[in-house]
Parts: sequence; structure tokens; C-alpha cells
Amino acid sequence: MGTVEVARDMDVMRAALGDERLTYLGFSYGTYLGSLYADMYPTRVRAMVLDGAEDPSQDTEDFIEDQDRGFEVATESFLRDCFKAKDCPFKGHSVKAAVKKLDRLYDRADQSPLRNEYDARQVSEAVVRSAVEYSMYQTATWPRLRQALAQAYKGDGTKLLQLADESNGRRPNGRYDNSFEALMAINCVDHPESPCPFWPVKGSRSPAKVQAKGAPPIVVVGTTRDPATPYKEAQALAKQLEQGVLLTNDADGHTGYRRGSSCLDRKVDDYLLTAKAPRPSTCRPDATTHAKAQAKAST
Repeated sequence: MGTVEVARDMDVMRAALGDERLTYLGFSYGTYLGSLYADMYPTRVRAMVLDGAEDPSQDTEDFIEDQDRGFEVATESFLRDCFKAKDCPFKGHSVKAAVKKLDRLYDRADQSPLRNEYDARQVSEAVVRSAVEYSMYQTATWPRLRQALAQAYKGDGTKLLQLADESNGRRPNGRYDNSFEALMAINCVDHPESPCPFWPVKGSRSPAKVQAKGAPPIVVVGTTRDPATPYKEAQALAKQLEQGVLLTNDADGHTGYRRGSSCLDRKVDDYLLTAKAPRPSTCRPDATTHAKAQAKAST
């Protein structure tokens, strides 16, 4: 289940499809898979976009530390946006004061779980944190989080529980998908230093830089306020690659392609179609994108 093995499988798929070289678009974990493939088979790459990049040279402890900070930055950005909305429960607060108010909600849910009108489960601190972190992945979820937090401060954690369920892969019938089991199976092979001493299969890779020597230019997309894969990860990967090209997406949320920036979409599309890499540059979301997403989510 390790990524090295999956990269080999992907090369078999490339050959079976009759493609001399691979055209690849990978998001989040998909950037780790793509970068390892390029390092293993550099001459078999035609065009590759790695969006929401992971740094393959980083150990688990450093990655978790960077990700924690990434979620802090994203939450602060959410709060600044929240101040503009009528239904914001942090109206009149500074960012620092709003963060403290959010921390008090975590403490409150830890000491006495919030009530829930959805089912018999309790809305604990873990549920509240899961809902907040999940909502940082895309700005379209921010209106729902605003409403959920406003209700939570009145003691009702129903909407937070629903957000947490989405994050945890829980279906309406109470069953869960196997995303977390798959994540553990892969991570315990890829990152043997992570908390997997019980795992029966030894890891197949240790943290190391990838260079993809001999590969054509590879495009790395980094979003400046990405909570899950912080921007510095994209910067690091682009520098490691022999021909890495960094496209900066000055925006919120996890990953950038097809997230509301016509500038970024155009550069990625042109590269995938022509295999001619763009120059390193910065793009931003279109002016109306955020407003439309917020309005749609509110309704």
C-alpha cells in the first residue's frame, strides 16, 4: 500500500494505456505520489502538475508542526472574513480576541459537550475541532461554519456535528467510508516514524528529497493560506525538483486549480495541453468568485 508501490502500479497503467509519457494532475497526497513517480521515472513524464504540494523530504513531526500552523493561519483568515458577515458570532472582535473566544468554545465542549438535535451523540471538543478544521479546506464552507458556531455559542452543536461527519466520512446511515483506514495503511508504510509500531509491514521509504533528474519542467502549485499543505511545502518541492516551476495562488483553502482563479486555471490548462511550462508567477481568485461561493453556500 506504500506510495512507491503505487507509483510502480501507475507506470504499469501508463504502459497499458499506450502512452509513451505520463500526463498527470495530482492534488494534496497526489503530489507526493506524482513527485515520487517523477523521481523514479523522470523520462516517462510528459507534463505534471502538483497542486497542494507535500514536501517528500520532510519528516512526520515537522509536517504536523507546519500543518498546525497552516490551520492557524487559515482560521485567522476565516475570522477576518467572518467579521464582514451579518451572522458572524465574532462581530466586533479583533482576530486575537476571536481566537480566544473560539478556544473557550473548545474548552466548554470538552467540559460539557454541546447538545445535538440530530441524534444521541455528544458534541465534544474533538467534534468541534474537526468541524472547524474541515471548514478551512474551502471558503465555500465558511458560511455554514459561521452559522454552526453561532448556534454552538447558544449550546446547540447540531450543525458542527454535521460538518464533522462530513470530515470523518460518516454517511447518513451511520456507516463510515474507509478513508481513515486507507490513510493509516499508506502512511504506516510511507512514514515508518509515524505512530505505527504495530504495523506488520516495514516502511519502504524514508524522508528524502526528490529531484526528478531528466524530467521536463514540473509545475508546482502552492496556495498561500492552504491549511493542509502549507505554502512552504510547495516552495520546498519546487526547489528540490531539477526543473520545478512554482505557481503561487494567493488565496484561501486547500489546493488552487479550479478553485476560482481564471489566471491559475489558464496557466495549468495551457501547460497540460502543450507541455510548455509557464514562468513562475502569482495568481489570485477572480473578484466575484468568493462572493458567489458564499452566497451559494448561504442558501
